[in-house]
Amino acid sequence: MDNSLKNIEKEDNLDKVTIKVKVEDEGYHDIVIDWSDGSSPYKDQQVINQLSTIIGIPVELIWMTILDYAPLNYFDLQNIEHRSFDPWFYEHDAPDENEPDFMPCNFTRENCLGRLNDGDRFVLRTDLTLWVDGCFSLDIYLYSLDCELYNENNCTQNYCHYSNTRAFIDRRISVVRNTELHNILRARYAELPPSVDLASSLENSSQRRRILRELGVKVFFWGQRCSFWFSRRHHRHNSPYSRTRG
Repeated sequence: MDNSLKNIEKEDNLDKVTIKVKVEDEGYHDIVIDWSDGSSPYKDQQVINQLSTIIGIPVELIWMTILDYAPLNYFDLQNIEHRSFDPWFYEHDAPDENEPDFMPCNFTRENCLGRLNDGDRFVLRTDLTLWVDGCFSLDIYLYSLDCELYNENNCTQNYCHYSNTRAFIDRRISVVRNTELHNILRARYAELPPSVDLASSLENSSQRRRILRELGVKVFFWGQRCSFWFSRRHHRHNSPYSRTRG
C-alpha cells in the first residue's frame, strides 16, 4: 500500500479513523482514533486504552507503544498513565538535522495525515521492560502488514509468530502483574555488589540476567531470539519452532 497515493484532503476531513490490530492467533480488533475527542490533549491515549482492553492488562502497566510503518516512519505513543510519563517528549518533535529522513513521530493529527489511514492493518508484538526497582512494564509494537519488519509466513528478527500468540502474551502479562516476583527480584538484586567501574557493571548485569533465568523470566524478553528465525539465519534446520515441523 502506497500511503502517498491516499486522498489527503479526504483523510484530513475524517474525525475518526479505525485501524485493525491482529493478535497472532486471532482475528483483527478495531481501534478507533477520534481526533475530535477533547478528553485528553494526547491522542496516543485513545490507542493505548483500547490496546489495554484487547490484551487484558491495566493501562498503567503499558509503558509505550510503537506504531511502525517502516524503520524511518513510525509513531511513539506515550502513556500518560504510566509512571515514567514526561510531557517533555511532546515538546521535542522537530526534525533532526542529523537524521533528515526520519519522519515526525509524535502522534498528532497533523503528523498522521497521509501516513495513518482508515483501515490500515497491523500485527501486535509485546515485550517486557524491567525497571531498576524490580517492577515490569509491557511494551507494545504495532507493525504494519506492509512493513519490512514483518513477514506473514515466517518469523523475522523483529517479529516472532510464536511468542506473540494470546497464550504467550498472557504469560508475559502475568510476569508484569506478579508483585511477589517483583519483591523477590528487589531482594535478590539488593544482594548484588554495586557497580563502580566497567568490570563490576558487566558482572552486575551478568548476575541480573542469571537471576532472571533462575526465576524463569528471561524467556519473556524479546532479547531471547526466536529459534526459528535464528536457525534460518544460520542455515540450521529442524528448529522446534519451524512451521513445517510435525
